[in-house]
Amino acid sequence: MIEFKLDDLLWEHRKRAEEVRMATGISASTLSNIRNGKNINISVKTLDKLCKFFNCKVSDILEYVPD
Repeated sequence: MIEFKLDDLLWEHRKRAEEVRMATGISASTLSNIRNGKNINISVKTLDKLCKFFNCKVSDILEYVPD
């Protein structure tokens, strides 16, 4: 299973989802789905925007956890 770690990044960087949304153009609903771990298809473009915003690697945003 893939787990999203966006909340960890928000906490670590002391940012709010609204700040991420405004800086990246990622919709509030997409950010909410990622934060809530809903079964979504996240685009490479969205991952790229998050990596640029947080200056991080994709592995800092999501992680594979065996079932």
